Amino acid sequence: MTLRARSTVIAALLTTLVVALGWIGLLAALRELRADEVHDRAASLARQNAETVREDSTPTLTVGEDDGVVQLVIGGRVASSEPKSAGLRPLATARPAPGAPHWDGIATWNGQRMITVGYAVPGGMVYVAQPEPGLFSDPPRVALLGAASLLCVGLVSLATWVSMSRALASIEDIRLELREITATDLGRRVPEPHHPEELRRLAKTVNATLERLEEAVGRQRRFAADASHELRSPVTALRTQLDLALSDPEPDTEATLEGLDHAIDRLQLLVDDLLAVIRLDAAAPHNRERIDLGELVRAELDRRPDEISRDLTAGALVEGDPLQLARVLTNLVDNALRHAEHEVQVKVRPDSGSGHAVLEVIDDGGGIPEADRERVFQRFVRLKEGRERDVSGSGLGLPIAREIAEGHGGTLSVADCEHGARFVLRLPLLALGEDPALNSSESPKPQHEVSQ
Repeated sequence: MTLRARSTVIAALLTTLVVALGWIGLLAALRELRADEVHDRAASLARQNAETVREDSTPTLTVGEDDGVVQLVIGGRVASSEPKSAGLRPLATARPAPGAPHWDGIATWNGQRMITVGYAVPGGMVYVAQPEPGLFSDPPRVALLGAASLLCVGLVSLATWVSMSRALASIEDIRLELREITATDLGRRVPEPHHPEELRRLAKTVNATLERLEEAVGRQRRFAADASHELRSPVTALRTQLDLALSDPEPDTEATLEGLDHAIDRLQLLVDDLLAVIRLDAAAPHNRERIDLGELVRAELDRRPDEISRDLTAGALVEGDPLQLARVLTNLVDNALRHAEHEVQVKVRPDSGSGHAVLEVIDDGGGIPEADRERVFQRFVRLKEGRERDVSGSGLGLPIAREIAEGHGGTLSVADCEHGARFVLRLPLLALGEDPALNSSESPKPQHEVSQ
């Protein structure tokens, strides 16, 4: 059974149940009203016959238009009745309570429940009984209610069928459009119906997902094209070196090997950076640890032979992958060393005001024009000065550093600097109390060091 048919059947069944319950409740209320009317007629007829018996010793009992019974009971026996066949046995023997004008109750006559009212007369009682109305005591009204119920169920079923048809038509349009979208045609979007609101939001979400997918595929295609272009240069250099060596009858082996070694180094660097970018794009899981950023920077700088000024403040506690954060530092320091004239500074401090641990790498080189401060974080982008200072660079170091920073919930940017360039890494700061091993009653003390 299709969703539309199933929904319509369910709606019809539920509507039928609700209407049936309402119908039964209404019929019960109508029955009570009818019973009250019957009781009032029986009481009026009983009072009228009781007055007749009081005035005439041989009264003629009056019966109503309904199939009712009237009895005059004297001494526990039926003295007179209407119809005559009702004189077999008394309808009741009860009498009114003291102070009550009459008695009323339910009696059974010929197997039928009767609403009965009795009035006291000299020596006995006058009883009038009227048939108790049933649940379907008013056939025209019952027929009208039944017709209205069927009409209500039909209208609800029709409305459900129409609304489901419209909703499913929108879903089918979305499905057909999605079926036509391929990797080579990601610019298409599914139609967005105006109603119902849920389907409109679904279509907007699907289109937003397709837009993100198109952007991701576009980035991958551009990355593949740029990577192919960058890889072509060291491969071409290798082939050129080999061709020259093979064509020279007396090749300079040492120079050839040095050239090949330089080309292979560049190729290896580029491949390593490409693998790092691929892992970042794939959101590869990495270890998360609580790290004192100042201690991490100190340990990494101690491994380097370069003379780097450092201003490291303990207590800059962050959570992250130490290998990835070390790569950020390495990329920033390598970049600074390429552009510095005399000095490179590395600073670490906790900034409790903003809730960040701050790492700064500063060089005294030519600096970065403000217009290019975002371009340097684009993949394979290398400014003119960078190409002149290091022809073997890949143009991926700074983009990798920013992606690692963002993956740790931080930022990496180029800030204003009086001389040279200043790269600022900000990572969410953890309170010292969150790590007992690093919690101390003493205030963090700055450590000013210069590596020799």
